[in-house]
Amino acid sequence: MADASTLRHFRDIVAAGGYIGAADGVATEAFGGAVYAAQSATTQTEEYALGAAVVFKELMLPGWCWRCGHGSQDPGWAHLNRLHPDHCDRLDEANGLAPTPAKALVVATLNALIAIEEARHG
Repeated sequence: MADASTLRHFRDIVAAGGYIGAADGVATEAFGGAVYAAQSATTQTEEYALGAAVVFKELMLPGWCWRCGHGSQDPGWAHLNRLHPDHCDRLDEANGLAPTPAKALVVATLNALIAIEEARHG
């Protein structure tokens, strides 16, 4: 897994409305084959992006529960839980906000990975 600094870098890009490119060597090193799903989730129309965001989440955090959507205050929001949607342990949940629900799901995935990496290495 990529270090927390690299994960934060990509999280900040996506949260600001940017994208993860599969041709980016750092992204490929950080996400392996999941980089293609990350690229699609952050570059495609919302119709296709959400499916790619779910694939990215599943490749990076298999089995985690997720939900996402949009509202008048947040154009895109997402919430992840490792065990159950109502579980509250910091390492078992993550949130994300971004311009679209798909990008928010990518951001939430990256936030969870950052928390896991920080717990491993302090």
